Amino acid sequence: MTFLYNKLANDFRIMGLLRPKQGTTYPYNTIAVEQGIAIPGSDMAHQLVTSYKNMSTRLQRKKKKWAQSFRSQINSYVYRKGNGNEPQTWPLIRKVVLYGPWACLSTGACLVDLPGVRDANAARAKVAEQYLQNCNKIWIVAPIKRAVDDGTAKELLGAQFKRRLLMDGQYGNCSFICTQTDDCEPTEIMRDHSDVAQLVEGRWEKMTSLSNDISAIEDAISKLLQQEEDLQDELNDAVLMRKDKQAELAELNDELSRDDSMENFDYLAQELERVQKEHEEAIQVEHARQGQLSDWRESHKSYVDEMQVKCETAQRSLKTLCAQVRNEYSTKCLQSDFRAGLKELYRESSGIDEDLVNHTTTTQTALPDDYELDVFCISSNDYLKIQKIKPKSDGASNTFFEAEDTQIPSLCTFVHETTAQTTSSFTKSFVHHSSDIYDRIKLLATDAANVPRGRTSLQCMRIFEQEINKISQQILPLTKEFSQKMHQKVKTSLEPALEIGAKNGTSAAIPICESWGSKSRRSAHHRDPLHNGLYWATYQATVRRDGVFTSGSAGSIDMNQELCDPMEKEFSVDWQRTLDSALRLHLGEAESKVQAICSSVNTAITMAFEKQGMNKNRLTIMSSTASRGCMNAVRVAFASMHSVAIHTQRNLNRSLLPLVQQQMRKSYSAALMVERGKGVFDRMKHAMLKTTKLVVDDMFYESKITLLSGIQEMVNQLVDLIHKTGQTISKHLEGVYSICWDDQRETQKIIDPEMKQKIRQCRDALLPHLNKLRDELVVAQELVGIEREAPELDVMAVDSLEHAIQRKIDDAETKGEIIDLCDSDDEFDELIMRPTFISYNNRVKAEMQDPF
Repeated sequence: MTFLYNKLANDFRIMGLLRPKQGTTYPYNTIAVEQGIAIPGSDMAHQLVTSYKNMSTRLQRKKKKWAQSFRSQINSYVYRKGNGNEPQTWPLIRKVVLYGPWACLSTGACLVDLPGVRDANAARAKVAEQYLQNCNKIWIVAPIKRAVDDGTAKELLGAQFKRRLLMDGQYGNCSFICTQTDDCEPTEIMRDHSDVAQLVEGRWEKMTSLSNDISAIEDAISKLLQQEEDLQDELNDAVLMRKDKQAELAELNDELSRDDSMENFDYLAQELERVQKEHEEAIQVEHARQGQLSDWRESHKSYVDEMQVKCETAQRSLKTLCAQVRNEYSTKCLQSDFRAGLKELYRESSGIDEDLVNHTTTTQTALPDDYELDVFCISSNDYLKIQKIKPKSDGASNTFFEAEDTQIPSLCTFVHETTAQTTSSFTKSFVHHSSDIYDRIKLLATDAANVPRGRTSLQCMRIFEQEINKISQQILPLTKEFSQKMHQKVKTSLEPALEIGAKNGTSAAIPICESWGSKSRRSAHHRDPLHNGLYWATYQATVRRDGVFTSGSAGSIDMNQELCDPMEKEFSVDWQRTLDSALRLHLGEAESKVQAICSSVNTAITMAFEKQGMNKNRLTIMSSTASRGCMNAVRVAFASMHSVAIHTQRNLNRSLLPLVQQQMRKSYSAALMVERGKGVFDRMKHAMLKTTKLVVDDMFYESKITLLSGIQEMVNQLVDLIHKTGQTISKHLEGVYSICWDDQRETQKIIDPEMKQKIRQCRDALLPHLNKLRDELVVAQELVGIEREAPELDVMAVDSLEHAIQRKIDDAETKGEIIDLCDSDDEFDELIMRPTFISYNNRVKAEMQDPF
């Protein structure tokens, strides 16, 4: 092994391929392959992300040329060179990342082709496990014949994989893709699935009619071809007759040339004359038969060709209908088997009764009662031919006429809808946040003139601080309630299941270890407790690799997972109910209560400020702004908590396997350290059992304690995050209401008139941009489905303080009113804070006073 490593390490070709480039911190060498150029935002760029048929002919040719060149450049990295006898590059490639203008991925999806959870290569299997832990959709892909016949959906790549999906909360995020749907036999499908065909009115009758038409055409063609065959046989007989006479004639001529005596001359001459005559007659017959065949073909060829085209068209139409029938049958079978796999998990957990499993309520299961697995039955081969992406030399499509029938467009739509769920959530959050910023800027730009002064502003600040201090006091009982509910759920549901699972694991560990050495061998396709034995070489290879190995005869072997199975079977369902369903439920309840606290505090602040004499209309705007900002912040905070909970619990449910493997390393080492020679297999098995017995009692008990401790830490972390939402609420409320006292915290500085004018000009210049931004926000809100609360007034300009006061004085003098000058903040505010509304250009102009 060391010799091989040194040989590879000193090979300049391998080092050139694997060694990272100088100046980069990336641990791997990166090879970039690029083909084609498109200017972002150009018409070509827009066309490239549409479907192939919507591209111009010129762009289609360009894309084909780019694709061929790109494929040739990456071929050695993804496929073998030549016939495979020369040195290969592809085994050294860690991963290949493709970027391109594909319409399917235009909404931001990222598709990862995983090697499979049972891949023979441990490194690839580990990569697959990491992706499965973090992805948001899982596609299970199999040829349509094997998917249904082998019960792939029911088995779902193994019981352990099903349990992992269940505990991850991913069971409802699976989809099934059946491939090669163009490979179908109409006769078999009509024989086996006539009941499915009859579900659509008129379809079975059409299929039967097409089948009868095909039979009639084939019979007619067969009769014509039989006539042609008969004529061909007559021609062949005539040719044979002519050849026989020709051979006989040659033989007589040869005999005459060799016979010098005159005894047989007359006889031979008569025979020669007879044979010549028969030969001429045979030639005439051959020419006649050849003419008859040619005349028949000339008169029937176009008709036969026409009939064959009709037959092929009818066959394709029938194959299309039969393929659709099989797709429907496969979809129903996969959906039924998928749900049966879920019921099997619940049945395994604590021996749940069959009737109870069949009548389990929605709140108890990982999927709602009306859930249906997304199944797509596709034919990429026919799709590429229909879209003229494949060359014409590959022939016409096998089964389908329309691209939609291949279900590739439906699958692309599904990808777009899936990504839309994520992008829509992000976009809504972004629009909410943008609206929050806009509202706060608008308040600063328009309401700065109307802030309380003197004692009133200080009183508002004290009121705000008093209300804000109540938030943490109101959230504290909520966090305690959340913690108690989660602890109660864990204690009554998950902890007993872990306890029973630990006992099951302990009691089953020794029999499982013994079964590895059984003479009843397992195979790659069959394994059960009575047939789980390994051959000595496989046994040794497995323990040498810490219990994980893939054998050609025994298949994928994971001794550690086999030891974990009895415990995981017991607690997997309760794990999902507790750390997926219950956790989401209680976090949702906490979010609603925090939002209620936020709303009540905001209302209390508004009412208290109103009692201090602040303008009610302005307070309504401030309250609405504060409410929207806080609610959005709370939503974001709890969405983050959900992500933390999902990530943490997925890491936790995967921690059992490494814990067991760590404990079993002593057993594996003991098995490898036995004396070599005759009887070594028995000594290895004895050492394995002896060492396992020493650790088995603590192995599962400690695993249970570790899991419960991790759950406790997760709950505490969530409690802390819920409590911190009080700070988030305080921050957003202060960002809105602090305008009422910020200007009072520092000594007011005297600003010269020139600076006042510049400030006023800046604010006047800002207001049209705010109005434009508001209009764009309204459009964005409508696009993402955010309901706008109420129409707001457009602020067209801000009137200066001096102009407003002078206008009011002039109006008072005209009316003969007396202005009472006093030091009351309330009366001063009442004078300068009342807005005046003037109609302007079909909008509403709000004239607000400037403080400068």
